[in-house]
This record gives sequence, C-alpha cells and structure tokens, in this order.
Amino acid sequence: IASVIRTAFCASPGKKLVVGDLAQIESRVLAALAGCQSMIDAYTQGHDLYIEFMSWLLNKPLTKENNPDERAYGKVVILGSGFGMGVDKFVDYCATFGLTMPHGPSDDPDEVTAHKCIYGFREKYFEIPDYWKLVENACKDAVKYAKCIYVKGVVFDGRNPRVLRLKLPSGRYIHYFNARIVRKKKFDKMMDCLTYTAYDSKGAQDKDLYGGLITENIVQAVARDILLNGMLEAEKRGFTIIMTIHDEIVAEVPIDSPLTTEDLYASMSTNPEWACGMGFVLAAEGYEGPYYKK
Repeated sequence: IASVIRTAFCASPGKKLVVGDLAQIESRVLAALAGCQSMIDAYTQGHDLYIEFMSWLLNKPLTKENNPDERAYGKVVILGSGFGMGVDKFVDYCATFGLTMPHGPSDDPDEVTAHKCIYGFREKYFEIPDYWKLVENACKDAVKYAKCIYVKGVVFDGRNPRVLRLKLPSGRYIHYFNARIVRKKKFDKMMDCLTYTAYDSKGAQDKDLYGGLITENIVQAVARDILLNGMLEAEKRGFTIIMTIHDEIVAEVPIDSPLTTEDLYASMSTNPEWACGMGFVLAAEGYEGPYYKK
C-alpha cells in the first residue's frame, strides 16, 4: 500500500506536475559550511562523489556504470558520516539501505568495512570533523561566557541564560532552551558537556548537544532556507507550488505551459542573496508527469 500512496497525488485536469529535488543537498551545504575544498571541487566539476570517495578508499579506479555495489557503499558513507556517526550506528544505518557492513578493520584492501568507511571519510574530508569541534566549542564558550561567537556564517549567541540561539546565514534562528554546561562522565572520563532541555510527547528531557548534532541541526536548517529560496524563485517564474516533501518541490502548471523541469531546476539551484560567497554548489533533478512518484 505504501508503495502506491505517492501516485494518489495527481495533477488537476488539463495540468501536469513538475517536480524538482535538491541533489545531495545536505552534503553540499555541509561541504560549504565546513570549507571542505575537495568535496566542493567534486561538486563544482560534476563528479560522482560516491564513486570518487570509494575510488580513493579502495585505491583503484571505479566507475558508476561498472561498480554499482561500490557506489552503493559510497552513497551510505557520504549520506551517513557527515554528522559524527560512529561505527556501530553506521552499521545499523547501512542496514536500512539493505547493505551488510562488517564492523572492524580488515587486512583485505578490497573489503569494505564500517571502520574503514567512517575513518576514511574523516581522513579524506578532514575539514568536516574539524567543523564538528569548532561548532561544539563555539556553543560551549557562548554559554559559558555569555557572549556571541561567529563561525563561518553562523552566530552562536549565549547572552540569554534561558536560551542558546544560533543565528543562521539567512537570519533565522535555532533555539536550545536552558542550555548549560554540566560535568559528567563520558568516554570513560569526566568532562564538561553541553546539555539543553528538549520537549516532546514525553515532556521535558535533558539532552546532550555535541558537535555532530549541532552540525546536523545547522546543515538541515540552512538546507531548508535554500529550499525556501528555490520556492520563491519558482513562483517568480510562474510555477504554482502545491507541496514540498523534504528537499523536493512539487509544482503544477498547464499541460501546454512553456515552463519545464529545467526552469524549476534553475530556480532551485539559484543561491540566495544571503549565501553570496559561502561556496554553495547547488543542483537539482526531477521529472514531470501526471502524478507524483519516487
């Protein structure tokens, strides 16, 4: 049943749907914010990042056409490793894609293991784990010293003791209520940890804030702001937007409309004014037709 729900969303009579998807938006935003030049260069040159990473990891030439299995591994590494995921969690993450991933290191240079992928990612794209540390330290210092700290387009504002605010490049804010430094045992030693109070269906809960999570929150929020800019640009071109799904825009136009998928891609790939000079390399892909599909 779930597999056919999408097709229940149909264009009105005499119209068609034009759908655009921001390609690999989270890793593109992360690369720009972290200043990961090798990843930015790969996107700028139109390379397949999944294949490029696996070619480097296995130290041999690979292609998208001839090495689909290796590319599948590369995809889960790029999608799953950007926010500080560890080996055990990465193994579980791979399982959601139907991939079985051995845990530890291997003497076989051709064997792909979770350990090899996680630490290979952090070695090749070293700017990203550096960024995790940078934002975590910025949050801690902002809270500890009740001041503002600027890091690559984001302002970490700890002046209000009730809430830690992160001002995004767009001007929008992320809020962490009751953020505070607590001393606790972590990784078998006592250390200062950043904690905040979160609210969900179970009520108030104290949760830790760490570099990977803060990075994930920032990246996904910036990606949302980029999507919104694409929506505004698409409406300027004449598209009627009927819904969004994660990083997709679904628009409706008359069947004989001159507007095409390329027009929607161009709208979604336009950098917002606030992103000028930040290094975002945007791209979109999609389709047009009478109904919505994967």
